[in-house]
Amino acid sequence: MPGSLGKTEIDANIYVDGCDKTHRVWIVEVGAPVPSGGTCNLRNVSGLYWVRSISTIVVNDVTASIPSLLLLKGPYTPPAPGQEGTSAPRMQLPGGLILSGGGGYVKTNEAIAVACGDVTDCSRKESGIGFTGGAEYRFNRVLSAEVSYVKPPAATANGSGSTYRFTTEQKAHVFTVAGKVGVPIGRAMLYGRGGANYHQARIETTQTQDPRTVTVDEVVQTIPGGTQTLELKTDGWGWLFGGGLEVWVSPSFAIYGEFDYGALKGSDVGGGEARIDDRLTSALLGLRVHIGK
Repeated sequence: MPGSLGKTEIDANIYVDGCDKTHRVWIVEVGAPVPSGGTCNLRNVSGLYWVRSISTIVVNDVTASIPSLLLLKGPYTPPAPGQEGTSAPRMQLPGGLILSGGGGYVKTNEAIAVACGDVTDCSRKESGIGFTGGAEYRFNRVLSAEVSYVKPPAATANGSGSTYRFTTEQKAHVFTVAGKVGVPIGRAMLYGRGGANYHQARIETTQTQDPRTVTVDEVVQTIPGGTQTLELKTDGWGWLFGGGLEVWVSPSFAIYGEFDYGALKGSDVGGGEARIDDRLTSALLGLRVHIGK
């Protein structure tokens, strides 16, 4: 057991060895050599197991050619006669520190639409692939607090009129602080999350005006064209909520899918009258890694 190694937990491979009169269960930390000396019929129990000092391991059939086992927290009470074959206990979901990373579909809703205004010939792109990363601390494997970062794709608008053309681009960084509540379902957990986000955004518009000619008192005059760039920076706090499903493929790794919806609200960093009141929608897939206990 882990306590005999001076550790409170290990990731382990488990082997069952059967001799004529003796059967043994070997718990071998990942990376340690496989038992060899003195074995008779050594068989590996498929899988990687998170074994702690409070764990109990129960081998269902030590004579089976492909053995299976139960890994429990605390003592084991055998089923009553006639109840053998009932379903095995679910794997314990990890607590403590968990890191995550992923990506997926991210969309903003309003800011670039405002850039087009009433221009008829204006195309815009408000969605694409974004990325996320974060850290979470689970207090009791059901309730947790999380901080994360989301990088949406740049949103763009391209418009033109008879004498001008413009391009608007919005780039944003979004930081979130949220609480999470989960419902364990075997190796999986269905969860909801809610909290606040803080954004920093830069909206840059580049407009080119073509030269024009006008006639004043029967004199033709040329008004030169030119290009100008306008930049707006905003930041501020907004709300968010969402939820998802994670599935732990081992005690250390999980895959997850998550949907979130939030507000990007803020004002001009330079103190101007400009405001941003946008929405951010995301559907993400990623990996979670349990750190430590």
